[in-house]
Amino acid sequence: MTQKKSTFSDEVAIIPGFVYPIAIAAFACLVYLFVSFLPGHDPKALHAPGSWCAGIAVGTVVAVWVLLIGYVNQDAKRRAMGQLLWTLLAMFVPNMIGLLAYFLLRKPLPEVCPRCGTQVEKGFHYCSKCGCTLEPACPHCGQSVQRDYVCCPYCGKALTAQTA
Repeated sequence: MTQKKSTFSDEVAIIPGFVYPIAIAAFACLVYLFVSFLPGHDPKALHAPGSWCAGIAVGTVVAVWVLLIGYVNQDAKRRAMGQLLWTLLAMFVPNMIGLLAYFLLRKPLPEVCPRCGTQVEKGFHYCSKCGCTLEPACPHCGQSVQRDYVCCPYCGKALTAQTA
């Protein structure tokens, strides 16, 4: 069973819409704070490049962090991984280690049974609801084969119509 590869735009699309204004507001507030209140900064000289650069850099990091939290929240939900737990870990474990842990430990996306539409974990050979063969195997050597194969690429023996 093959699954369509997701693209970057597909992944970004799962971020909830309300997270974008929060990220933009965080960015704007941090730029304003750095430009207005950076120590040693003259309020009349708004052209100080150092405070603008620092504000834009910190604002960008925080905005990306907010967007990643929104992504983790929805991605954990679709992977059935404990949405609240992973969102809180990603938010409160310092130095973005929570985000790193999420991306290292996340489960693969579930697949869909072609017969009944039930979500099944990746790697299952049969659907637990209807018994449909998800990953056909060669009856002679047991290796996984694709549905349209006529003979097994591992042992060379003919595949029966039941295998496919």
